[in-house]
Amino acid sequence: MLKDHFIHLFKYNDWATRETARSVTGFEKKDEKLTELFSHIVSAQKIWLNRTLERDIYINPWEKHALQECISQSTEITAEWINMVESFKEKDVERRVEYKNTKGEKFTNTIKDIITHVINHSTYHRAQIAQKVKALGGKPAVTDYIVYQRQVQN
Repeated sequence: MLKDHFIHLFKYNDWATRETARSVTGFEKKDEKLTELFSHIVSAQKIWLNRTLERDIYINPWEKHALQECISQSTEITAEWINMVESFKEKDVERRVEYKNTKGEKFTNTIKDIITHVINHSTYHRAQIAQKVKALGGKPAVTDYIVYQRQVQN
């Protein structure tokens, strides 16, 4: 079922975000972009959840938050996404949602497409964080989906 698959992806996404946070700890003071990217991941998840729930709430996608705040917000927003998806009937993921982007332009997408975007968007920015951690001499988090899947299966 697609619904179960999306729930699983949100759990993976939360794990990968927490792993990334561990790799960033101590380096965020050396490079503010780390905190900025981490904050953006969380803000974007909130923005897309609000759009999906058809809430007209403005959130600055680039507002900076402390790393610990981002971690707790990420866990909370993941729970909200999972709760929403769990409440769906299978066909609900095909429902189209109309929203405005941050420039005020109107778009319509299916919930399935929005969820796929949210997961991919987070992965993209975690990769940017990994590059920065490595450049600072740290060890980037290994957040490959298959690594998560191996842990879940064991």
